[in-house]
Amino acid sequence: MKVLHVINTAEVGGGGSHLIQLAQGLALHGWTSTVVVGRDGPSGAGLRAAGVPVFKVGPMGVGTLLSLPRMLRSQRPDVVHVHGSRAGLLGTMSARAAGVRPVVYTAHAFAFRRQDYPVLRGAFVLAERATCALADHVICLTHGDLAAAKEAGIPASRATVIPNGIDLTRFTAGADRAVLGIAQGVPVIGMVARLVPQKDPMTFLHAARRIADGLPDARFLLIGDGPLRPRVESAVRSLGLEGRCLVLGTRQDVPELLQAMDVVLLTSRWEGLPLAALEAMAAARPLVASRLPGLSEVIDDGLTGVLVAPGDSAQFAAAAVALLRDAPVRAAMGARARRRVADHFSLERMVTSTVDAYHAALAACGSTVEVRTT
Repeated sequence: MKVLHVINTAEVGGGGSHLIQLAQGLALHGWTSTVVVGRDGPSGAGLRAAGVPVFKVGPMGVGTLLSLPRMLRSQRPDVVHVHGSRAGLLGTMSARAAGVRPVVYTAHAFAFRRQDYPVLRGAFVLAERATCALADHVICLTHGDLAAAKEAGIPASRATVIPNGIDLTRFTAGADRAVLGIAQGVPVIGMVARLVPQKDPMTFLHAARRIADGLPDARFLLIGDGPLRPRVESAVRSLGLEGRCLVLGTRQDVPELLQAMDVVLLTSRWEGLPLAALEAMAAARPLVASRLPGLSEVIDDGLTGVLVAPGDSAQFAAAAVALLRDAPVRAAMGARARRRVADHFSLERMVTSTVDAYHAALAACGSTVEVRTT
């Protein structure tokens, strides 16, 4: 069986990482994947390295409604799986124009839940309603997203909650701190995130400044890249964090770097279900994260992590310092976090549930298939 995925960008980010793991997992269930991207990038390279064909159609906009239907007709997939709001709307419209069904839509985070363009919320609601109406099945990452969809007038009869999943076996080996220029025993606080407004790296830096005031030997790792990098690097200097905070950019050794951290922060302003949170928990690192609907479904506050108010650098700093000063609490919290990921957010659980969603979509269109599972 063949599934064609459509995603806006294969640049660094959770959506691309999710797709790489999903495509690899689907192959073990008898599904071959092809990916169509608007903008190519490192995730595209990762897909190709995994043997997944990737086709670039250029920036996704009105022109996509001409090029994508032609590609869908030529590929004739058994299922079209669209990822994210932009690709979701254009992909469902293109599939209908091409007469290709079924279409499964994964709303990695509904556009109307974004906080950077509040004046456009009404337009985002209408766009998501259209996408969900055109899709044969909708996948939400969290129960909070599903509830928000219902409140926005999106029918939930064809929706399923399938959380992101990760491969825990990747999160075992640790990085050599000496390579980073950090001595053993020094407190290390880090964050893995794209440097974009959604992830709010400035709150991380202001929290780092507060932590450094109380723990002068603390060191900080900021892993990720994006349009805010010049501003982030300028803030590192202006806050007096030079030599203490390393802005490492995009890295391929995130699992190892997580093991080098004592506490992980995630300062997002809004989220669906971020892989960065699951990865920190899989690495058995205590996580201090923004109290957001998606994160609240993953983190049991005080047991598998700590939730604080988004944008409050003082709360982030206070929670991190408390954990840094209590090694037994850190170890116990990290161990519980890893068990929670193993029990509820495994890659196999995500892939199996996605295959079930494909079957549901095929059945909705009057089609049935037998899928080999290995």
